[in-house]
Amino acid sequence: MRFSRLFILCLLPMSLAVQIPAFPATSPPASHSVQTSQLSARSRIVYVSDFELDAENMQTEQGPGSGSGPLGRPRMIQGPLAKRKSEDPAAQAQKLVDEMTQDLLGDLQKAGFTAHRLMPGESRPAEGLWLHGVFTEVDEGNRVRRAVIGFGSGAATMNLYVSLTDLSKPGQSLYEIDTKDSSGKKPGAAITMNPYAAAAKLVMEKDATEKVVKKTARQIVDDLVKKLNSEAATSSR
Repeated sequence: MRFSRLFILCLLPMSLAVQIPAFPATSPPASHSVQTSQLSARSRIVYVSDFELDAENMQTEQGPGSGSGPLGRPRMIQGPLAKRKSEDPAAQAQKLVDEMTQDLLGDLQKAGFTAHRLMPGESRPAEGLWLHGVFTEVDEGNRVRRAVIGFGSGAATMNLYVSLTDLSKPGQSLYEIDTKDSSGKKPGAAITMNPYAAAAKLVMEKDATEKVVKKTARQIVDDLVKKLNSEAATSSR
């Protein structure tokens, strides 16, 4: 299973530093300042929304060269992906999204944050931090679309854009719907990403195992914690 990541060294609307300033080990005030700033960063509630992922109707693939078995019968899927592959695309997409959200919440809580899940349609609070994201893919016309789970739905991998927003400040949308897109029958809305709103960009397989999803969530939280601690330490100097 392939898993790669490319992190953008910016996190808007909050301008977060990349490295924690090096304070002398023999300076108690500076050490105390770092510990205090880290506690301050963790005092903020993080609200996690389900990352956006679309699905299309199931299509059974048959025949030579299309993943079928002998005599045109569908090939049986073996191994740890069999259960996920056997689900309909909507259930498969929802399961992946649920796994990601639960892993993010657990890792945030382990890191000392108070974390809450924002359910679809739930209003966002006026204060706190909002962690959200969208799975995307590029179609044959080189347009970016919301990624689609389903047989024959395009590439086997998808990009994950993650954003962290300070709810007390006006924020920029992670993406905008491309209203000029004319391919209305194709699953997955065409979108235009906002390069200034994403905190990180990662690549995942569409049939990622639970282990890969967990690893991805842990990397997102680790990077988020480092940047928040760095921003808090810098502002306290």
